[in-house]
Amino acid sequence: MKKILVLVLGVLVLWVVFNRRRVFVRDPQVVVYRNNVKQTGVQVFINSSFDVLLEKDGEPRILVQEWDKMPGAPTSLYCVRWVVCLTSDDHAPTLPIEWKGTGPYDPQVSMTGHLVTFVDGDGATVRVEM
Repeated sequence: MKKILVLVLGVLVLWVVFNRRRVFVRDPQVVVYRNNVKQTGVQVFINSSFDVLLEKDGEPRILVQEWDKMPGAPTSLYCVRWVVCLTSDDHAPTLPIEWKGTGPYDPQVSMTGHLVTFVDGDGATVRVEM
């Protein structure tokens, strides 16, 4: 029984290593601000590339990825609530967020290993501090 458990655990670790850009793990210590006001009820999931997935009950999920720096709603996402989420691809396809302002949408995304900032569809500045 121990050998089977070790084998299953080894396969799981290898799978996560090869899919590290697709696996988003929840980080409960991350703080989210919207227009410099701390937000409550927002769950933040992070992958190995420090891409962020924001989830709040009753609102669309927002995914910000380093490769395109365009916030959007993931088109395909599988989640174990409050623990982990899995996208369909390393570069997850997203739908653009609804822009309520005038003129073209400029998300002004800035991403570092400890901070992600962007402008959401309402024109509010969102800051995610890791």
